[in-house]
Amino acid sequence: MTGIVDTVKGLVRGSSDVLTKIEALQDAAEAGKGRLDRVVLSEAEQIVDRAGQRLRMSGDLTVVALAGATGSGKSSLFNAMTGLDLAAIGTRRPTSSMPLACVWGEEPAGEVLNWLGIPRRHQVQHRSSLEEQHSEDLDGLVLLDLPDHDSTEVEHRLIVDRLVELVDLLIWVVDPQKYADAALHNRYIKPFASHSSVMVFALNHIDKLTDEQRKSCLTDLDRLLKADGLKTPTVVGTSAVSGAGLDELRNLLVKRVSNKRAARERLAADVDRVADRMASQCGNAKTPEIAKSDVTELVDALAEASGVPVVVDAVRRSYLQRARAATGWPVTKWLGRFRPDPLRRLHLDQGAKQLGKAARKSASNEVSIARSSLPAATPVQRARMDTAVRTITNKAAAGLSRPWADSVRSAVRRREESLGDELDQAVARTDLGASSTPGWWGAARFLQWVLFLVALGGALWLAALAVFGYLQLNDPPLPRWNDIPYATLMLIGGVVLGVVVSLACRLFASNGANRRARLVARALRAELEKVADSHVVDPARAELDAYTVCRDKLAIARR
Repeated sequence: MTGIVDTVKGLVRGSSDVLTKIEALQDAAEAGKGRLDRVVLSEAEQIVDRAGQRLRMSGDLTVVALAGATGSGKSSLFNAMTGLDLAAIGTRRPTSSMPLACVWGEEPAGEVLNWLGIPRRHQVQHRSSLEEQHSEDLDGLVLLDLPDHDSTEVEHRLIVDRLVELVDLLIWVVDPQKYADAALHNRYIKPFASHSSVMVFALNHIDKLTDEQRKSCLTDLDRLLKADGLKTPTVVGTSAVSGAGLDELRNLLVKRVSNKRAARERLAADVDRVADRMASQCGNAKTPEIAKSDVTELVDALAEASGVPVVVDAVRRSYLQRARAATGWPVTKWLGRFRPDPLRRLHLDQGAKQLGKAARKSASNEVSIARSSLPAATPVQRARMDTAVRTITNKAAAGLSRPWADSVRSAVRRREESLGDELDQAVARTDLGASSTPGWWGAARFLQWVLFLVALGGALWLAALAVFGYLQLNDPPLPRWNDIPYATLMLIGGVVLGVVVSLACRLFASNGANRRARLVARALRAELEKVADSHVVDPARAELDAYTVCRDKLAIARR
């Protein structure tokens, strides 16, 4: 039904109010899809569609229907108001059970009558001799004589039911003996109580009543109509025989036809009726808000359940281990190779490679992040996570009507089912810096190798001197510094400086490991915040946004 109102906006003038109401009902129904009762939503769609069709037609025509039960005298009243003799047009109207339309004026009514389903043989263009002097006042009136609403023929009742939904103004013709008929009140009047402004009740055959009886019947009918929910019912006493009340009824029609508002008033009443039904389901509570503190608690619970502390500690230890292997004393650092990398043990050492793969294949959605080997969440951790989810869900649904509260819970529940796997994937796809190498590691490695080679050179020099002494050969010239041989300085200095550099690198590595751990903790938390949003917060907020639209649009539709 989207776009129906837009289609008719440029075709209809002077109906901005009803267009606003129809558009608001359309938006409310769209927002309520899948949440509110499907029958009510279907009725709203039908009204929007029907309103679009009616507004596209001539706004200068006013369709009025005479409806009533068997013996109410509506056909006689139709004859008296139109000046027609239905018996004289029997060839066009084979039975009195089919609707007949009489059109005043020269305004083309074919499109409207086709929409109403009135065959051409049941249409007449005529001016009443009883109101010839006021004929122009009724130009644009389309008066229908409907079948009996209590007919034993199902087809006749279906025709009445359909046209009652379509006409701009209804004149219910009742007689003094059956105006309290339960079928009329329960089937047509009570369900359309909001249509009081587009319904008129003609108590016919008042010529058969005394003045006191006439007054009593009119008063009682007014009471019954108010009991049905009509705030200000319009009741007229009429008689097709004596002509009593016909002028009053005709003047009422002249007024309705001249202001050309009957169609818009009928559509507005239709919108009000279904909007009231939708509003009773939707409610008008203030939209709940999801507190930031509750989201923070959820992310904390997700972090604990997904093993973020374990990962952060593994990142810190992995950094230290790799830093020592890269910057340690060359003679001893090889021993660290026998220690397994903490991230590799958790299958989290391929972060950078995974991200590179994701970047290359994101367009084709072929990325599949491998699962980690993180320990499963404990029952306590699971309970904390479930509690955090329930807290957000319950607060988001607090105060809402049953359909919207259930919708909020269902939306979160659908996404919550995959929460566990998504947490593991969030950790696995986070770049933990497992393959990144700080620049100072290379400088430290180069310096360590220089110091190692200096110490090694000193050691070899001293070894050569020992060999010369063992072979009783003359010692080669030995350079000295303050009586200390350079060879000794090279050996001792290389070893001592290597150890000092190793200790300094350990200090820098510890700071770097802590910094990397903090960065990874923030990155992991950012990923978990995305998971919390996509699986809990966003589904709940989407339902709350839809509720807000539905509630606010219904408020406009019911004005």
